Amino acid sequence: MRRPNRDSLQGKVKTTLYDARGHKKAMKSLAILTVFLLIPVAGCITEVEDADSQVEAETPSLDRMNIVAQTLDRDVDQYSEYNVLENSSGQNTLILWAASGCRGCHEWTEMIRESIANGSISNESNIITIQRYPSFDSRESFYEVFGNNSSDQYSPWPVLVPYSSAVAWNAETGEPSTVPLDEAFGNPRTPTLQVLGPNGEIVWENEKYYPDFEVVEEISSII
Repeated sequence: MRRPNRDSLQGKVKTTLYDARGHKKAMKSLAILTVFLLIPVAGCITEVEDADSQVEAETPSLDRMNIVAQTLDRDVDQYSEYNVLENSSGQNTLILWAASGCRGCHEWTEMIRESIANGSISNESNIITIQRYPSFDSRESFYEVFGNNSSDQYSPWPVLVPYSSAVAWNAETGEPSTVPLDEAFGNPRTPTLQVLGPNGEIVWENEKYYPDFEVVEEISSII
């Protein structure tokens, strides 16, 4: 049997060593390359997070707000443009966020009106109804439901019909803010009852769809 050539064996050993060393160098180069690739990515992630934080920080908000909006311009509305805090005489104001086709809004309107008639709620109380969805609930239909004195839902108090682009007013500065009106008041659904304090803070809220006397008692104790 022919014995392996010693030089051939040595060559194979050297080749194996070279391959191992080459593989080791390649792995080391790959690791270095990976580090360089990850460094800019990490920087980008940090920049994105910083940008998100900045956007959140710049999101406008109001702690104290006011409503200044157009009315149905009836005699009971007092003005063609109504300033809620300015006309509050330093007292709380009950706000009913309503829509023309909202049955709960209809019944709440009737309940509030009846409560004023029977003395459960003082006729000196500040009460307004405000149109919640002016972008698709027309001013005409809102008038027919809440403004027409022949309607069962006639509202003998100011009824406000803001534009769809209306913003809340800053109660501290007395100037319009950049915060949409509905967002400033928590995107209320209909019907929602809120009591706005004379300093521009919401002090009470009720989202019960249908009226009940317990809520009326709460209202009468607040306004």
